[in-house]
Amino acid sequence: MKKTMMKVMAVALLAATVPSLTGCYGPFRLTSKLHAWNGEVSDNKFVNELLFLGLCILPAYEICTLGDVLIFNSIEFWGGKNPIAMNDGETEIQDVMHDGKMYEVIKTKNHMTVASKESDDKAEFAYFPEEGKWYQMNGSEKGLQVR
Repeated sequence: MKKTMMKVMAVALLAATVPSLTGCYGPFRLTSKLHAWNGEVSDNKFVNELLFLGLCILPAYEICTLGDVLIFNSIEFWGGKNPIAMNDGETEIQDVMHDGKMYEVIKTKNHMTVASKESDDKAEFAYFPEEGKWYQMNGSEKGLQVR
């Protein structure tokens, strides 16, 4: 009886502390984006509901929620920035050293520029959400697809 009570108390204590240690409570942006997309698929609410049920059965919502809980909300809690959450107009700039050369990486929503700090060389990349693919850009033209 005493061992069982100790196990129950240990599980209850663990269940109470784990969410606060990982920062799981957060905006759940990946799940919210899936939900927003689900609501925009059709003007017919019955089609949206059937799609919602299908995504629950597949388990798309469950996987998105798990990703938010274990990865994205924790990254935002500990690092202050959720990689799913970049909005229009936000810019993030980083200096990166690769093979002894310094580069500046400028990221905005669906766009990234990598420029050498030692020369005029630069490369621009764009993400096309409708295709789910990144491309190296040649001006306003799509160039090589980035894998």
